[in-house]
Amino acid sequence: MHYVIVGNGICGTEAALALRAREAGARISIVSEEHDHFFSRPALMYVFCGQLRLQDTEPYDRGLYARMGFERVRGRVGRLDTGKKRLLFDDARELSYDRLLLALGSKGRRAPWPGSDGPGVNYFVTLRDLEALDRDAKAGGRAVVIGGGLIGVEVAEVLHKRGLHVTFVIRENWYFPLALDANESALVAEHMRGEGIDVGLGANVDAILRGPEGRLRGVRLGRDEVAADLVAVSIGVVPNTEFLGASGLALSQGGAVEVDDALRASGPDVWAAGDCANVTWSDGSRRPEQLWYTARDQGRVAALSMLGDAVGYRRGTWYNSAKFFDIEWTTAGWVPALLNWDNAPLDPGPGVRTWFQRAPGRFESQRIIVKDDRVAGFNMLGSRWDHESLLRWIQERRDLDYVLAHLREAQFDEEFSRRFAVLESASLSPA
Repeated sequence: MHYVIVGNGICGTEAALALRAREAGARISIVSEEHDHFFSRPALMYVFCGQLRLQDTEPYDRGLYARMGFERVRGRVGRLDTGKKRLLFDDARELSYDRLLLALGSKGRRAPWPGSDGPGVNYFVTLRDLEALDRDAKAGGRAVVIGGGLIGVEVAEVLHKRGLHVTFVIRENWYFPLALDANESALVAEHMRGEGIDVGLGANVDAILRGPEGRLRGVRLGRDEVAADLVAVSIGVVPNTEFLGASGLALSQGGAVEVDDALRASGPDVWAAGDCANVTWSDGSRRPEQLWYTARDQGRVAALSMLGDAVGYRRGTWYNSAKFFDIEWTTAGWVPALLNWDNAPLDPGPGVRTWFQRAPGRFESQRIIVKDDRVAGFNMLGSRWDHESLLRWIQERRDLDYVLAHLREAQFDEEFSRRFAVLESASLSPA
């Protein structure tokens, strides 16, 4: 049996390891054009800042492929022929397979504005993006970061650390409305401004401006022009599936590979997992899950499915953690978005209330979502929390009084850390 995996990120690597654990003698080929080894993509910002080497971000030692008997294939796949069960590379090589896993990941959504094509416009998703940004980012220069979210704040931070003057342009009326409410966004924006970032909210980009010979000049925002030597675009990611257009595989409108519960694609002996797979969420909607841990879990499930096991993928309760500069963020459960992409308010539905407090004088807040008198989600800024406790209370359908009485138990016990307490300013209100 010859298993071929396209993509050597967390999803593809975990799938390969799961296949090898069950089939010691199978041929397993891993295809990648980006890098010889699996690396931690969220750690690229530390490589950019010089705090880590790329090799330091690799979770496994570089002898893994040889030890596991994996065949490394470097190159860019140009086409998938599902009829003849083969991959065709841009350099005219071919690779046949018995069973194929597409673990293709995602890439930055391309900028749609006039003037976007040309030098000086950057993204920050792939290793090639890192290399291009590293070349363009010169200390003392002027950078405009377009788009919020976690990638946007990472880019703003690393460019600021390098010594560029950074303007952060956000279309919505508050920063990261997919994950934060107005109070939390104001907290994060205040912190970023304190770090020296110009944060512009409710700003629509009309064009990327260029001077003689196509040299980047700035960004047009309505009647205003912001000067720029570099533009970084962070308006989301899209599945890295362009080469599948003629494959016959069913793709979603956004380009993700349609899969069933066992992560099988529509073509024979083809599976897809990770950022490129369109899966069913707990609310019944279908879209990719673009998280590190879901890619890991999907890779493992896909491998079992390829081995013939009767498996089905269903992600558990949502959780995530990150940082906004040095503000810790922990989220768990259902935290509804309250602002749409066009700045229109979103109604989370009946029976939804929000408990919120912000610690005076600190960049720290806690928000708890209550639905039908049961805690449904948490959004915590400025301190560290244990996901497991938060998720357990959601699954146990605890009420707000119980959670507030036990919330200290979910705090990581750091020396000198302030312990949680309910403040007089805390409020419970309709979401």
